Amino acid sequence: MTDAYKTSVIDEIATYRPVLFRIAMLQLRDAAAAEDATQEALLAAIQTHDKFEGRAALRTWLISILRFKVLDSLRQRQRQGMPVDPGQLSVELDTAKFATLFDETGCWATPKDAWTNPETHVSRIEFFRVLEACLTKLPTNTSRVFLMREWLELTSDEICSETGVTAGNLRVLLYRARMQLRSCLDVSWDRSQ
Repeated sequence: MTDAYKTSVIDEIATYRPVLFRIAMLQLRDAAAAEDATQEALLAAIQTHDKFEGRAALRTWLISILRFKVLDSLRQRQRQGMPVDPGQLSVELDTAKFATLFDETGCWATPKDAWTNPETHVSRIEFFRVLEACLTKLPTNTSRVFLMREWLELTSDEICSETGVTAGNLRVLLYRARMQLRSCLDVSWDRSQ
């Protein structure tokens, strides 16, 4: 492997630093901890870049490395008994738009046939771009608990411990996040592509 190739790979990895930092910051809610997790993920990627096989996008590979660094940081904070910052866990739901999703019997107003087989859409890059944009429209703390559950795969108890919310409030936050994401995807994602 030439030095020029190594330099280009390292430069490409470094371009993802802002994205990785935003994800870490959303989960850790502490700039220093987010910076540490980001730097550790970038260092690990640079040290092991020769193991990257290209089966996934470079961004996906880097985010998966960051995922473990964020989990390590959350677990370390929990072991050290660091105080929990529940933040402002409010969820704003546009009830007028939400109500239009259902008919008078409580069923979906328009059939969601494209959702019946999610495996057919998982590989679609456009879907994930739209999903990421929809996630940014969620309130910060709602997005945070949703990603803790779906991306970090934390249990409800772990999420409640980290965020300081009750189990009931967590269920409400996750439900509202899913409904808002679904509404956003219904409006923003062109399934015909």
